[in-house]
Amino acid sequence: MTKPMKSGKEATMNTTRRQLLIATALVCALAFSVTMAHAADPLSSWNAGAAKKSIIAFVEKVTTADSPDFVPIPERIAVFDNDGTLWCEQPAPVQLFFALDRVKTLAPQHPEWKTQEPFASLLKGDVKTALAGGDRAILKLFMATHTGMTTVEFEQMVKNWIATAKHPKTGKHFTDMVYQPMLEVLAYLRANGFKSFIVSGGGIEFMRPWAEQVYGIPPEQVVGSSIKTKFEMRDGKPVLVRLPELNFNDDKAGKAVAINQHIGRRPVMAFGNSNGDKEMLEYTQGGGGARFELLVLHNDATREYAYGPAQGLPDVKLGAFKQDLYDQSKKEGWTVVSMKDDWTQVFALGQVPVTAIDVLLEPNATMLRHAGANNARLLKVYPKGFALDASHRPHITMLQRFVRTADLDKVYAAVGKVLASVNAVKLDAFKYYYIPSRELGVAGIVAKPTPELLKLQADIIAAVAPFTVETGPIGAFTAAHDDPALDVQMIDYVSAFVQKASGEHFNPHVTTGVAPREYLDKMLAEPFEPFTFSPAGAAVYQLGPFGTAAKKLKDWELKP
Repeated sequence: MTKPMKSGKEATMNTTRRQLLIATALVCALAFSVTMAHAADPLSSWNAGAAKKSIIAFVEKVTTADSPDFVPIPERIAVFDNDGTLWCEQPAPVQLFFALDRVKTLAPQHPEWKTQEPFASLLKGDVKTALAGGDRAILKLFMATHTGMTTVEFEQMVKNWIATAKHPKTGKHFTDMVYQPMLEVLAYLRANGFKSFIVSGGGIEFMRPWAEQVYGIPPEQVVGSSIKTKFEMRDGKPVLVRLPELNFNDDKAGKAVAINQHIGRRPVMAFGNSNGDKEMLEYTQGGGGARFELLVLHNDATREYAYGPAQGLPDVKLGAFKQDLYDQSKKEGWTVVSMKDDWTQVFALGQVPVTAIDVLLEPNATMLRHAGANNARLLKVYPKGFALDASHRPHITMLQRFVRTADLDKVYAAVGKVLASVNAVKLDAFKYYYIPSRELGVAGIVAKPTPELLKLQADIIAAVAPFTVETGPIGAFTAAHDDPALDVQMIDYVSAFVQKASGEHFNPHVTTGVAPREYLDKMLAEPFEPFTFSPAGAAVYQLGPFGTAAKKLKDWELKP
């Protein structure tokens, strides 16, 4: 059924509203933007040791303004290999499993594959024999399974496959086989002004469809091997067709070439795990000034795999970390991460159902009256703003956290126990404030963070702590954003809420609306008539897009 066309006015209003919500989300993130360098532990899945210290020490010295090693934000470029560095690559790189499934799908059209390698071995499920043919066999396999379609068709194939494909040993989705410690590094760098790129021997168009969702790295920051494409007109529409011919092999020395071609800046940080990453690390180190290089050594057969052959570990066909590279890393001062000793956790918790919650106070009629009056005033000067309604409930956020969904009832019980011991709370509203976002500002009424209120927040945080996880997926919210970059931003925001917005950083306020900054500056200059109000209730909400309190899960009345 064809959807009715929206009127120009309606479309404009929707666009304006979305832009406003995005601005509001950015402002909310800005409100708590003490960098991750000041968080309690930005690398919580890392054991205290030389590897963890080296990462934090480097980031701190290149982001401190008066440091002799200070690196301006545009030059804060970090590059990451993918297979074996960001996610599991054994018993074979993930893209090979994709190719294997493509071989099975295409086999009826190619009876000759029953006797031709590497197809014959793959059809028997013998990946080891198929890989024995080396790079030539892999190239032949990819040319047969990754070409002959448009780039759009190939992208959809990858999306469909990655959504359901599972690792042969663990039975987990491949996207759950990403390394939690490396996700923390990506988030830590992002919070400190770095732009991170994937530079991988894997196919660039194989990685781009899912890299942003999994790593928070957008398609334009993915560099990889590529095949040639050709422009054609099909049914009157322009398309790019994938041809069975290699365009560029992004491995070994090719990685340095690709960085120059795609990025145009020499990285200051480089992360890899194998001899195929050696030249990328050398190129990074060769830039002069402060530089950082890191290699992941897979020596944990219990939680993942153990392979080298460096340090006497088993050898592998693909992803080898040889002894000469290990020796070079020690000589050059590169950081070598022992997966066994340096990581408290290997894989991300994406498979654990998680809910993003907002524990909040709902103000009484006194605050609602003042907030409503201020909202009306702001709407009068800026009609494109938002009204205080079901979508924008006046409240004071006490805590935002990711919690295990299975423990929600325990969360309610723990919060309820804290609230049961709370006597009548009196809060003093004493000023307006706003947080700027370009020409606009998000305004609110601020209450004094009294000792009683700070203790209440601390008690709520302590009560919820046993049921929390450090971070969660966008599925923990009621819905995702249209822009995946906002998904990443809101995940980071909730993950760091306790460090950035509690205790001495707590700013208890009720948001009242949006207006031009020029008007808000005049409003703040006016005398503010203080008033006293009380919370009439408390609630736990599931967070929605843009950090809104979207879905009420549990509520309580409070003593007047």
